[in-house]
Amino acid sequence: FIYTTAKQDYAKKLLDVLDPRKKLIRHCLSQSDCVCSRGCYWKDLTRLGRDLAKTVALDHTIQGFPAQAANWITVPQWGGDPQDEELLGLLPLLGQLGQAVRTRGWGGMG
Repeated sequence: FIYTTAKQDYAKKLLDVLDPRKKLIRHCLSQSDCVCSRGCYWKDLTRLGRDLAKTVALDHTIQGFPAQAANWITVPQWGGDPQDEELLGLLPLLGQLGQAVRTRGWGGMG
């Protein structure tokens, strides 16, 4: 999934760059899928239709609901550097989360 506060036409252009063969990213939610409150767009993870106990969102800003704060991992904003490997550093954590979900459920880490 890609979930962005950007408008759909921009999101489509982004997907054309990230996944030109349309093989990696199956779904894209954009601004029209966000909740607008006081002129701000918020990503509501319940709109993914997935179990939130098994859902993690990565973003440079937490644009989700406070009730979903535990589902968000803040990452540095990407500046266009093709050598940027920041997300690779999250692989061990994401692997641990995946293992915890498979064996004990979301709350069972530690």
